[in-house]
Amino acid sequence: MVKGVMTTVFAVLAVAGVVAASDTGIELAQADQCVQQCRSAHNQCRITSKGSPSCDSQLQACMDSCRSRR
Repeated sequence: MVKGVMTTVFAVLAVAGVVAASDTGIELAQADQCVQQCRSAHNQCRITSKGSPSCDSQLQACMDSCRSRR
């Protein structure tokens, strides 16, 4: 009886660990996508403005917003 209960407990914990790990993976993928969008916007800004320093500050603000979403 105790062995069956322990097996069930371990199985539930294992499933919970997989679910928690997959949530973390999703969050990281979304953060990576946010960073990629920031870099793409930065590249476009530099092309459009011929290298204006304001593009760098926009990039930093965008990256900060990605970090705050985590």
